[in-house]
Amino acid sequence: MRDEPTRTRRALGHYGWLALSLVLVGGATASEPYLLSVSDKIAVKVVEWKAGESTFEELTALGGEYVIGADGQASFPFVGATQGAGKTTTDLAATLGAELQQALGLPVAPDVTIEIATYGPIYVSGDVSTPGEYPFAPGLTVIKALSLAGGERRGADAGGRPERELLTTSGALDVLKDEHVRLLVRRARLDAELAAAETVTLPPELAEVEGAQSLVSAEVAILLARQRQMAAQTTSLDEEVALLTREIETFEQKRAAMERQLEQAREQLGKITQLSDDGLALASRVTALETNVADLEGRLLDIDTASLQARQDIGAAERERAELGDMRISDLSLERQAADGQIAALALRISSQQALLQEAALYSGVEVATGGTQPSYSYTIIREGEEVAADMSTAVQAGDVIVARLALSP
Repeated sequence: MRDEPTRTRRALGHYGWLALSLVLVGGATASEPYLLSVSDKIAVKVVEWKAGESTFEELTALGGEYVIGADGQASFPFVGATQGAGKTTTDLAATLGAELQQALGLPVAPDVTIEIATYGPIYVSGDVSTPGEYPFAPGLTVIKALSLAGGERRGADAGGRPERELLTTSGALDVLKDEHVRLLVRRARLDAELAAAETVTLPPELAEVEGAQSLVSAEVAILLARQRQMAAQTTSLDEEVALLTREIETFEQKRAAMERQLEQAREQLGKITQLSDDGLALASRVTALETNVADLEGRLLDIDTASLQARQDIGAAERERAELGDMRISDLSLERQAADGQIAALALRISSQQALLQEAALYSGVEVATGGTQPSYSYTIIREGEEVAADMSTAVQAGDVIVARLALSP
């Protein structure tokens, strides 16, 4: 009777942790929340709270993956075309929840969770080794985009291979260092969760790293969201135990009343049986009273059975509540072990990349091109039809076209 709600809670709880993590991590990679753009693919999950049954129900027909079209809109069932470009996932989720409530006539807006399944691509063109389309990732800058495209392409007279290798190696090293910083902050958040803390402490080695504090703030949001999720699941189980306890109290009251009725019926049966034996009462009346006694005894047995089932359900709910905490600790421990392994692997890769960078710098000691000219690059970003000047550290957005141009100055 309670297995299906239990599976629902477990599935929702596990998925909810994952969904919330993804959404918040997506927004944690920059100082401002990520705004959806054309070609972004989003994953939508719609969940409705069934108050009468105290369960969550996923509306699978309304969920799925949708793409932000060229007009900046995505089409959802029962809602139709909805503006997505320029909104955060949180804003779009709120809009979609309100519109679904109105379209379906729901008393309460369903809970809508939106995460970014795939970002729209970026395009690198101009004087680069491999121009083309590349996947976007939060935190991407011009130098990182160039590294994806193999670095800048030097002209025949630009003296370029050592310098190109230096640029490519430097960009790859920056990507590795950025990933290393994020993993250190994530591990700090996992440590805080294991310690049941409500804040995340910035790792000492990141005290001087620019942007590290914003990553900590994002991880704190994930920490609090997961704690709220855990508290909600625990509260739901507590409420179930309280409801079952009240049912048992009601059963006990019914049993007491039923026992009184049974005692009276048995007493009356004894008297009528005595009268029947003396020939002063009909046998049919004795039979009717015996039937009534048997019926009361059966109903009393039903009450005892229902009360026993409620007690078993309480025991199961209490075990599930204990398992919920144990499972959370186990999952967090596994996540932390995985983070430790990734951090160790990244440290080795960073060390190797730094050695390659030193070697590339050694071979590019003389940077003057043949013919007495010095090569230089300029960068621009074409965004929504407008061309914007950029440098190596300029942030890139999904859908941007990054253009690198080589010029030889006398």
